Amino acid sequence: MFGKLKRKFILTATLSSAAVLLIAFSAIYFIVSHNIHHRPPMKMNEQAEQIEPAEPAEPAEPTNPTEPLEQDPQQDIFENRIKADREKSLETLLISLIMTGVAVEILVVLVSFFLAEHSIKPVREAYEAQKSFIANASHEIKTPLAIIQANLEAADIKGNPWLDNVAKKTEELSVLNTQLLSLARMDVAPNDEAKPEAVDLLNLVEETASCYAPKLAEKKAELKLSGKGTIKLNRADLNQLLNILIDNAVKYCDKKVIVEITENKIAIKNDGATISKTDQKHIFDRFYQTDKTKPGVGLGLSIAKQLAEKNHWNLKVESGKKTTTFTLNF
Repeated sequence: MFGKLKRKFILTATLSSAAVLLIAFSAIYFIVSHNIHHRPPMKMNEQAEQIEPAEPAEPAEPTNPTEPLEQDPQQDIFENRIKADREKSLETLLISLIMTGVAVEILVVLVSFFLAEHSIKPVREAYEAQKSFIANASHEIKTPLAIIQANLEAADIKGNPWLDNVAKKTEELSVLNTQLLSLARMDVAPNDEAKPEAVDLLNLVEETASCYAPKLAEKKAELKLSGKGTIKLNRADLNQLLNILIDNAVKYCDKKVIVEITENKIAIKNDGATISKTDQKHIFDRFYQTDKTKPGVGLGLSIAKQLAEKNHWNLKVESGKKTTTFTLNF
């Protein structure tokens, strides 16, 4: 992330300075070129007058105005030499401007690199400290949450609405803590990849979907599976990603969730309210929620997107005609 930010800073500084230099050097070249090409032609006798003092001119013999003036060949040679000198001067000026521009751009890149590194350093340190804090805090919270959940499950809380609420919110807090811990781990080691293994996609989806049978029964909805396929990939990351997508589909469905499987694709569809075009652009952003009345804080799909990018998979969303589809291509 900080590498991209540094490159953008250097590129912006380089392009800005290049634009300024181009305008300034173009103006200089144009002015000099205009002055050289529009200078009145110099004659040989004018040059001689500039070097030696002029002698008293003898009275010129009268000429016949009807006779054409003869062109002095020495004058032609002189004018061609002057023209060649002007063109060479412009060429020298152009080369000098180009070399100066290249030198200035190299200096700008070096200075902008130093400034970018110096400016980003405190931000990077704060970001690293934040990631470390989230990872450590999530890890420390995980143990007491597990103890609370175990005690609530062991206690006889059936029919007690107060303890039911405690159990429900404890479960939500546990999910949030797991999500934060996943984000922290991916931020710390984004390129940490497990060894790929052959995965039966149908069996993995069935195992994941079975965990959501109670929620489907509560909503009186059904989940349908179709297709099959086996592919070599990171099983743990795919399992986590499927949990997020199926949980999201069950949460927002009305009556059904459909999972279609092929050798290189898994499509998870649910009926119900559609996602607007505006929301689709931000659906994978952290803490973004299309429906704030639903439980959650908007981290699930962001984690799913990061897992997909980490494994070089493609995750996209399409929504319309009361159907939302998340497609994962391998």
